[in-house]
Parts: sequence; C-alpha cells; structure tokens
Amino acid sequence: MYHIKDSEFIRGKVPMTKEEVRAVSIAKLDMKDTDICLDIGAGTGSVSIEMARFASKGRVYAIEEKQEAVDLIKENMKKFHISNIEIIEGKAPEVLNKVNADKIFIGGSGGNLNEIIRYSYEYLNIDGKIVLNFIVLENIFTALESLKKTGFKNIEITQMMISRNKTIKDFNMMVAENPIYIISAER
Repeated sequence: MYHIKDSEFIRGKVPMTKEEVRAVSIAKLDMKDTDICLDIGAGTGSVSIEMARFASKGRVYAIEEKQEAVDLIKENMKKFHISNIEIIEGKAPEVLNKVNADKIFIGGSGGNLNEIIRYSYEYLNIDGKIVLNFIVLENIFTALESLKKTGFKNIEITQMMISRNKTIKDFNMMVAENPIYIISAER
C-alpha cells in the first residue's frame, strides 16, 4: 500500500503531519487491518486517513477540537472514500469515552499531554502501541517522563530532519523543515 502525498490532501490553515513523518509514524505503529485506533489532535485527518487505510477492517476515532479541522477531516474522508473513521469533536481527554484501542497516535495535545498519556495507558490494549509527534522540546521531556511514570515500555525516540529542494535558476538548494521527534512506546 502506498502512502498518500501531502499534495493530495485538502488543506486549509490547519497543521498537517508531513508525508515522510506519517510514513515513519505509521510504520512505528505496526498497523494491522483489524486495529481500533485513536488519532488525538487529528488536524486535517492525514494520519487518520492513513490509519484507516491500513486498518481497513478496523476503526479509527479522529479526535479534534477545532471546527475548521473537523470540516477538513470530513472533506478528506470523502475525497479518499474512507468510511471507517468516526470524528469525535472536542478536547482530549474529556471527549474520549472508554475506547479500548490497539494503536494511538498523538499529533496534538492542546496542553493536556499528561492526561492524554494516562488515558492512553489505561485504554490501550495489552501490547498496544502509541506514537507521539513533537517539534517542541519541552513536550518531548514531558512525554518521556509521563510515559515512564504510567508504565509504558520499549520507549524509543526517533528524530527526523527533512530538507526539500528549492530550485533557484538552474540550481537546487536544500531548505530544511523543523526537526520532528517521533516517540513510540508499547503498553
């Protein structure tokens, strides 16, 4: 199965996890076709859409509090003919019911990172996996401390630094994106 290019998604002013980061994050989740997944801070729905394609017999719950983002998720679901995503509008973890999940992706926490990690540990199935993406260093330290305290194991940090070419006359110059930190762990 191929990963979807950034340019294929309907976008607005809502942040989106870039395609290279989505590919690595999905790989770290080790998706199965029957997985029940949470995408917390779903944004445009790019990770939700990719998860739903891999978990074709499963279900993805896309949690998002911003109306513009919720509308974009709906548009992208329609565009990619995805029907196994349920959008939960509101702020995590308050809007999260007791959903036992196999895989959890955290792309945004709205300032509730510790609470979301505690929720994730409680409702992630045994041997379930969690992946978190960060660009802010303080969130990395908060996440690591919280993951350890709650009992997650096999915690791994991957840093991705992506540069894309920009053509200037007949030359290519590499322009760097922000480094992304991908933390993965198991229940």
